[in-house]
Amino acid sequence: MKHNLRLTLRHHHRRGFATKYSGRVVVETENGRSFEVQVDAPNLQADVRGYLLPRRDLICKITQILHSQSSDPFLDLSDYLENLSLTFSPSEASEILKSLKSPTLALRFFQFCPSNVPNFRHNSFTYNRILLILSKSSSPHKFDTVRRIITEMEKSNLRGSISTVNILIGIFGGGEEGVEELERCLRLVKQWDLRLNCYTYKCLLQAYLRSNDSNKALEVYREMRMKGYKLDIFAYNMLLDALAKDEKDGRTAEAVDLYAKLKQQGLTPDSITYAVLERLQSGSHRTVRVRRQSPITGWVVSPLR
Repeated sequence: MKHNLRLTLRHHHRRGFATKYSGRVVVETENGRSFEVQVDAPNLQADVRGYLLPRRDLICKITQILHSQSSDPFLDLSDYLENLSLTFSPSEASEILKSLKSPTLALRFFQFCPSNVPNFRHNSFTYNRILLILSKSSSPHKFDTVRRIITEMEKSNLRGSISTVNILIGIFGGGEEGVEELERCLRLVKQWDLRLNCYTYKCLLQAYLRSNDSNKALEVYREMRMKGYKLDIFAYNMLLDALAKDEKDGRTAEAVDLYAKLKQQGLTPDSITYAVLERLQSGSHRTVRVRRQSPITGWVVSPLR
């Protein structure tokens, strides 16, 4: 009996996410066969910060409509919302976007919200959600779509967050117009009065390296050190590899300095570190084995390069 009671309590706890409605009978016929019920607006629950908790039943229903095989699911959604006089919040819209599998469908729903839902206005969370979805899209128009969304944010005077910048760096870093777009990301940081955190610096560093701009990457690295942020061995290896691929003179001295810094930081060089340093010292990009004393590391290594 105790076991069955425990299962029942758990079941009721799961149903606590549903929206609860209350009502009362206002008109009833004499024979009691028909009556009219007036339903009061639900008392929506909020979290400790005062934000309304998403209505899971509404999110699931809208997601089901959009994933249906209907010829026009957005027309069905408009009818559903209009017939029940329903609206939804940006946090609920964000959860719906998260549930949509297709980036194209998600973008259409994102555009549907402010046009068809009364008093709806996207916030930084819904913008971040659609940008994150588009970052995984394989559409050839992805970059143009992202640029239009950012322009829309600027025109509406909506302030993004540092997460917005991180997503944009991930989207544009390494593209054909990577460096130019990365500069735009940095302008947005100033425009929105944001501060770069350690994660943003690492994203920016990797983006410059993917764009083959080792000088900009080194500038980011030096700024990180000035602010007390530290890199891991993976990021150091990426920097060293960029220096090894750069044909300019003076790169070896910078590599020696980087190696000294990672040792001072207490990091342990791995085989990739040594392979990159040996390749840089020899100035060769061939894949061969070497075994000799390294003037940079002081170790006898035998890496592949």
